[in-house]
Amino acid sequence: MHRMIGAMSVLALVGVAQAQPFEIAWWTIDGGGGISSGGVYSVSGTIGQPDAGSAMTGGTFSVSGGFWVGTGSTPPCLADFDGDGFVDFFDFDAYVACFEGTVCPPGKTADFDGDGFVDFFDFDAYLAAFEAGC
Repeated sequence: MHRMIGAMSVLALVGVAQAQPFEIAWWTIDGGGGISSGGVYSVSGTIGQPDAGSAMTGGTFSVSGGFWVGTGSTPPCLADFDGDGFVDFFDFDAYVACFEGTVCPPGKTADFDGDGFVDFFDFDAYLAAFEAGC
């Protein structure tokens, strides 16, 4: 008798149980991006960034979604003056030789800041890039 009452109780509860709605919030992981900068801040994004669309802002900061433009390669490393893929003493030496007018690597110039003059400001700008690395 107790088994029959237990079975009936279970059957009575089955009608009450219902499937609960499941929801997966819409999201994506996108490749792409670019460099966002302002003042002394710069952000380069490649994955997990917001979808392409309007910029997300907060205070003085802004992040824009999108995709890398161009060949898909990373921006050149300006401190790699000899173009060998490493930032080391040989880059510094190559820049100094170019700055002194001895010889510049192909496609390079001692006018590092691009203002049309080769002066202390170029040397200082290269030194800052060299110290920052890539």
